[in-house]
Amino acid sequence: MQLSDPTGFEPLAREIAEQLGAHHAKQDGESECVQIVFADGRVLNLTANRPRTRITVTAVLPEQAAAHDIEVKPITVTARPRPRPSETQAKATTRHSAEHIRQRLLPAHTAALAELRELTAPQPATLQRADAALSGFLDRPGGGVAISEQPVRRPLGLTARCAVAWWHTLDGPSRAVAPFMADALRRAGLVTTEPHGSGYVFFAEPPAEPSDTRFRIAPAAGGEGWDLVDEFTGACLRTYDDREWAHGIAESANGEEDAARRAAAASLDLPGLSADLIEDEQFRALAVGLATAGHIPYGLTDVDYTQTPGFHIYPSAEPGRVKVARLLEPWGAIRPGARFKAPEREVERYDKDMEAYARLLTRPGQTAAVMLDGIQVTYNDPLTKP
Repeated sequence: MQLSDPTGFEPLAREIAEQLGAHHAKQDGESECVQIVFADGRVLNLTANRPRTRITVTAVLPEQAAAHDIEVKPITVTARPRPRPSETQAKATTRHSAEHIRQRLLPAHTAALAELRELTAPQPATLQRADAALSGFLDRPGGGVAISEQPVRRPLGLTARCAVAWWHTLDGPSRAVAPFMADALRRAGLVTTEPHGSGYVFFAEPPAEPSDTRFRIAPAAGGEGWDLVDEFTGACLRTYDDREWAHGIAESANGEEDAARRAAAASLDLPGLSADLIEDEQFRALAVGLATAGHIPYGLTDVDYTQTPGFHIYPSAEPGRVKVARLLEPWGAIRPGARFKAPEREVERYDKDMEAYARLLTRPGQTAAVMLDGIQVTYNDPLTKP
């Protein structure tokens, strides 16, 4: 069999894939390697060793495998086995290769993935740290903290067991509370991922050594496209159709991660809070109270604020006071006078929202008053900064 032509090698790989029960075979970009891809994401690389008419087959492992010294040695099979009676050379090569892959490579590949899955599973100590970090999120009649492990399908056959936290409501995980839970987990020394549009917060222990490639792209585990994967938590942030676009997003995310690491800040920004208030525990608690009551913090990229009003907390000129704005684009934003240009129905809705905010923010130790530009919260005993 002639293996010198890559276009002739791909049909052979497709025949081998069919024998193995794999999903499909495809050329790996511009390289001379052909990939056999299984439905669960496992990948085998087939390379023709032309001078000796042999085929080298390599089981592809996730990048985390190298950190745990897990490897699967490639196998080499002949492309010219002796055909059986009434069997062509091409059919003999397909049968011979599939048998060797099935017997010599696939068991080792499966065992390596299982070992990696166990080594990367969340540890009880990590779950306990998360539970302690979120203990300040007091249960409400309509919600409460939930923490568990969740299997996440990943490319290359690794179904990761990831640690996940969320604010549980009757309607499912709350998107409003997720940023504040993630912030609390980071302040406890954990790393977090908030998938786009999700109320789940994936978390894990930080790596022993800093990495410049926390975020990478991988073939989508659920179908066509490219996943943006957080190597630290195992979570997929979002799936993109275009590979180059996904690669650019990954580079940007790694740059933001580097900036946050150099700033030594748990949160460079936090929806619903002005940047200069993020490190104030009292104001964070104010935002958490609004979010756990079902109000949406302003600044989430996956929320339509033309339909859903959001809250934003910003400083007051007077000590011991803070302003809480209700934002609904294009009406009711912080912009001076915007409320007075709004349609009557929006003004009525604005006033009702403000009354609801004020009732929620009135509690022992603090009072809330409705002003023209939002809610003014006054602390009877404000926290003093060191």
